[in-house]
Amino acid sequence: MANVFKKLISKELGEVNYRRYSSYIKRNMENKKGDSQIIFNDMYEKLAVRDIKSIAKMHERLNDTMILAFRISKNYFFAFLFYLAASVFLIAKEVQPELTIIALVIMSACFIYKTYEFIVNKFCYIDAQIVLVYKTVLDRIILNEHRRAQEKMKKR
Repeated sequence: MANVFKKLISKELGEVNYRRYSSYIKRNMENKKGDSQIIFNDMYEKLAVRDIKSIAKMHERLNDTMILAFRISKNYFFAFLFYLAASVFLIAKEVQPELTIIALVIMSACFIYKTYEFIVNKFCYIDAQIVLVYKTVLDRIILNEHRRAQEKMKKR
């Protein structure tokens, strides 16, 4: 399971570009450099030729993905509390041991999935850096388009 940022960047810009960007950021992290201007320029060149409607859709998908990543982190705490409370309740209720064990195994499997999803999305520093550059590129393109539209209005 890939994190939500990796899925978005791979879908929007292609798997090859994603791998290129992530390897560049990994190298920079190892060399303790924080330069992402090369990635910015590459993304900008690729996206500047697209029409403003597709850029707006990409921006909307990015915002939805960022909200999803936030929700995954936020909901994990509630999933943990529910898992803990339900486990204590099942054990304290003294239902048939077989049913309790089956219910605990099923709940544990669901909780393990939620934990995996949380960890994958929580510790995706490289993908988060790529997404920040991507957001900056989209914002810049939208801002430039807005400025062009204003200049056209002034000329009239």
